[in-house]
Amino acid sequence: MQINIIGCFYILESEKNENIRKNDRKKMKILTNHKGTLPSISFQSGDMKQNLKKYLNSIIGSNNFHLEQVYTMSYNNSVDVIYLAITNIENIINLDKDYELRDFKIENNEWITFGENHFKYKTKEIEENNNIEYIHEIDIRDDNLKRILLCLLISYKKIRSNIDNTDILFKFLGSSFTLEDVRMVYEMVKDKSVDKSNFRKKITKYCEKIDAIDAVKKGYRPTQKYKFKPLKGDTWL
Repeated sequence: MQINIIGCFYILESEKNENIRKNDRKKMKILTNHKGTLPSISFQSGDMKQNLKKYLNSIIGSNNFHLEQVYTMSYNNSVDVIYLAITNIENIINLDKDYELRDFKIENNEWITFGENHFKYKTKEIEENNNIEYIHEIDIRDDNLKRILLCLLISYKKIRSNIDNTDILFKFLGSSFTLEDVRMVYEMVKDKSVDKSNFRKKITKYCEKIDAIDAVKKGYRPTQKYKFKPLKGDTWL
């Protein structure tokens, strides 16, 4: 039986807003080859995580990314071990010529954007022996593409489930950021709005001020920049 180690690599990209009163736009990207396939390697021996980390490093020219195993599933007499990777665009140092960054988005828990295409899906809850299993059904006939989208959907749901009680949100941010950046990324991942004041109260203790400001921001006033300050033994929200 073949064992495939698959990397669902999410990269946060910022795009300058033409309106200097507005914050930079945030976009989620997925690392794929030019055919739209996720980076993967066949497991032979050794440590799966380290093997995949070395491979992803060779693709983006950096080892500055978060990586964790999220799921294992069988598929056509093979086993897919799915890993979740997260980083900021500033850590994409030297992208391999055979790879690219594709748009990715999940909206209203029913639509997946992958590149230029949009796919409808639904998640079913199946209860058996007092346990609930979540089955994702994607409206597409292409089995290979369905497999890719299923890997992405499962790993993205993992980000959403962890974003309120771990520091995984900050893995998307660069070496410096504003408090507004944090909120915008949170809302993008969760696909919902939050109260700005309450949100800032919850995150400020995890954000350490640095000697840098954004000179051109909303209202033309300098905006304080921060870096992530982990608090051992604490939960984020």
